[in-house]
Formats: sequence, structure tokens, C-alpha cells
Amino acid sequence: MKLYCRFYMVVVFGILLLFGVFTVFSPAKNFSEDENRYLEQFPEVSLHAILTGEFQDDFEEAFSDQFPGRDVWMFGTASVEKLAGFKEQNGVYIGKDGYYLKKTTQEDIDEKQYLQNLRYVEYLGDCQKDKTSLILVPSPGTILESSLPKFAPYYDADAMYQMAETILKRSKLVDSRAELIEYGKQNQIYYKTDHHWTLLGAYAAYSAYCDANEFEKHTYGYFAAKKISEDFLGTMYSKVMLPGTEKDTMYAASNIPQANVVCDGEAKSGIYDVEKLTQKDKYGYFFGGNYGKTEITVNNKTNKKLLVIKDSYANSFVPFLMEDYHEITMLDLRYYRDSVQKLLTEDTYDEILVLYEMSSFAEDKNLYKLVY
Repeated sequence: MKLYCRFYMVVVFGILLLFGVFTVFSPAKNFSEDENRYLEQFPEVSLHAILTGEFQDDFEEAFSDQFPGRDVWMFGTASVEKLAGFKEQNGVYIGKDGYYLKKTTQEDIDEKQYLQNLRYVEYLGDCQKDKTSLILVPSPGTILESSLPKFAPYYDADAMYQMAETILKRSKLVDSRAELIEYGKQNQIYYKTDHHWTLLGAYAAYSAYCDANEFEKHTYGYFAAKKISEDFLGTMYSKVMLPGTEKDTMYAASNIPQANVVCDGEAKSGIYDVEKLTQKDKYGYFFGGNYGKTEITVNNKTNKKLLVIKDSYANSFVPFLMEDYHEITMLDLRYYRDSVQKLLTEDTYDEILVLYEMSSFAEDKNLYKLVY
């Protein structure tokens, strides 16, 4: 019996050692297409890093990311958890009708940061009187409440909209919830596998924006939505990676005017990046992704200018506005390093739009750039 135990221990140890050696000496992967993120790399050995424990921590993270068959193990784990009845995996709710919804509870909302960001927008509205609008895009779980697991906690969006209404006096709050709910009764307004809204969801917000500012608007059919992909698996899928997930279909507006596009000083061929459709992050089809400064010069007869301060939700929203402005400048404050106030003194804009998904707006620590 003792001999058997020793043999068993040697075999188990040998297998673990083999996997460990194989993991360390195999060529390291830089990027995971399924998880849509860069993987940790094995750290360089140094006495200081070993003594401080930094090397051990970095090595453990890299070993986890570079483990052979990592994707297979993740698929297997996700499948077992689903069969066991788990309704949440890796910070994502496994919702009804195939929806994967980011778990955002009230504890995840930094209320102080949210209030401060609202004050930054109000300061902008005070400097640019009667020009500034704020669209706080409802998180998918806010509109798709019936698709959340039963009793799943979620943050109080109603209270956050009320805070915004209280603080904003010089800036106009555009609440698109009613339009999103109406369009979402029979149609898909958020992707099932991604955190972004669909083209129709973006149109619903465009409709609310036009109504709030008394702008003339076009119907959804006017923009001639064109199918661009039938196999989109987005950011929420990348967190759960459940086998058999239904892929999303993507659309883009095709009836839009021609435009010259410059992203961070580099000229692009247009507002759509077709190459992104061959990659995992297909939402990057809209403008190729996020840049600090995107300048759009539209071939039309108007002289109006629009400044959009945004997160990635704006990328599929802005095409609806291209017929109404000759110049549209988009700033993503995560990457924009110059002074926003200086930009506003150097150029005059007819309207300014701040557009963020609500929970993203609440946690963003870059909106202070609006005041300098």
C-alpha cells in the first residue's frame, strides 16, 4: 500500500512538473482573442523583485495566463458553473434570453466621483451657455431589467438621474430611457454578448437628443441600416466564455454623407474600419476604436460644428448626426492630453455633447479635464 501511494505521488508530481515546465518554456502568447485582452508575460528575474515578492506575484499571474489549454479549461469551468445553476460568472449576470449583463451594484458606484463629474459638466455648460447637453446612457441592466436573474442586485439608476437633474442647470440632461424602452419592446437595443448598444439603441438616443434640442430628425429607415456581421461575440462573452453562446448580428448606417476622418493626426479612409470585422473586437468597426481626438469633416452644405466628449458608446451614435454638421470633433478624455478649455477658445462650436454610459461616467476620473 505504501509503495502504491509513493507511486501515485510521483506520477501526480511528475504531471504537475511537466505542465509547469511546458508552461514556462513554451512561447508566450501576447493576446487572447477569446478574452479580448493582453496576457501577462513572465517577469525577468531580479534579486530585488524576489526579495520584495513582486516577482512571485507577477510570475503567478503570468503562469495563470500562459497555462496550456487555458481556453479549454475556462470553457469547461463556465459550463460546469452554468449546469450548477450559477447566475453570475466573473462579474457578469447570465440573464434570460441569452443576455450577458455586467453586474453593477450600488456598491460599485462611486457617488462622490459621479457628483464631481456632474459638476465638471455643469462648469462646461456655464462656460458654453445654451450649448451643452449630457446623455447618460442607461446601463443595459437598467432597461433590460426583466432579463436580469431573479433578485439580482443592480444600482439605482433612477436616483442617479435625479441627482443629475438637481445639479445640471446650465447643461441640458437628455434622458433617453423612454425611447430605449419603447424601441426595445419588439427589438434588440443592446447586444446580448457585449456591453454596448446596437445601432437601433443608438438611434433611440439620437431621437431623444433631437427632441430635447428641438432638432429635425430622420427616421431609422432613412439611414438604411446595413448588416455588417452575424458572428459578433463581445466583451461580456469574453468574461464568461460559455460554449453555445448565440452570436450577435451587427448593423451600421449606410445612408450617411462622405467625410474625411483624422484620428490622433492620422488620416483614415472613412468612419468605418472594415478590417475590424475580421477581428474579435468587431465594435471597433465604428471609427476603428477609440482615439484621443477624432476630427470628422463632412461633405455637406452646413457650417455647423459639434464637439462630442465621449466614451465608446458615441462611436455608433455619431453617424446619425453627420448630415447636420460640417465638422464633428470627438474627444475621449482617457486618451486626450491637451486642454479642453484651450480648444474651446481656439474654435467655436454650435453645440457640445457629453455622452457616456452612466456607470462608466460615474467612475471616470478624467472629466476634470473639462475645466482646464
